[in-house]
Amino acid sequence: MPTENIKFFQPTPGATPRTPYENLPILARKLYKHEEDLAEQSFARYEAKQARLMEIRGRKAAAQLEALQNEREPKPSAELAEDSARIIAECNTELAAQEQAYEDEKRLLPGGFWQVVQDFAKTHALRPLKSYNFKCELGDDLLAEHEACRAAREAKLEEVDAVRRADVPATVITSAIDRIYSEASTSIQHALRKLRTPNKVATGRFSARSLELPMLTIPNGAGGLSRLNDTATLLFAVFGTEIRERLKAMALAGHDAENAIPIADRPAMLKKIEADILEIERKAEFIYRTGRARGINTGPRLAASPLAILDIDFA
Repeated sequence: MPTENIKFFQPTPGATPRTPYENLPILARKLYKHEEDLAEQSFARYEAKQARLMEIRGRKAAAQLEALQNEREPKPSAELAEDSARIIAECNTELAAQEQAYEDEKRLLPGGFWQVVQDFAKTHALRPLKSYNFKCELGDDLLAEHEACRAAREAKLEEVDAVRRADVPATVITSAIDRIYSEASTSIQHALRKLRTPNKVATGRFSARSLELPMLTIPNGAGGLSRLNDTATLLFAVFGTEIRERLKAMALAGHDAENAIPIADRPAMLKKIEADILEIERKAEFIYRTGRARGINTGPRLAASPLAILDIDFA
């Protein structure tokens, strides 16, 4: 049989897509690696704590077993029971101290965002990115400046919540009630117009129509559907004017007309506030990097955007 000649072709540069890590700018790759190192250090601390706790629990279990065996003896030893109780109490104290020390150390550490930057890099692996190179003037008290960023960010987040929860103008509320009245009136008028003409049956005879009110179809809980008269629509159509005015009065009770924000204006307002938040987060990360270079712990980091953590922006 003839042999098959296999030829291997070298891939041309750029023929294969870059990895999420390779898509990052050069400076961002160092920050990316730093977050990875922080995650490894955090895992190593956790593993060391768990190993120490396992050792203490093993000593405690041995003392508990010894105490149980001593209790089952015909003549239990008081000294052995006292010694076992002392060891168990010491182990309990040491377990609590180890947990507290780990939490205290964890609270003082700046923390890492390895999962955040990893997910960001994977999600935007095909999107062009560029270095932002954030710089600003900093004083000697980096911790105070970092806390100021935290307070400023909290204030901006409150602004975001205020914009989202602000009342809409009164006209939006009243128009929503007017739409219900208009739709209910149209539905009932359509049903009433049908009464003007007779119903022609298959035999050629005519009969008077019945009033067919709007119906609601809802699940009946037994796997089927139930049809009920839409009483609300009927009431709106018949007593619409009175109901409409009462609903408007109820809806506008407590309405904050002075601070009302139109719906169309909110996206631009939120976009501006979110840009301010990103700038604050960039400064906080710059303070963290500066403190790390000076050997200063600036405290727990803010839950910043990956753009601030990696000091990048979309190209």
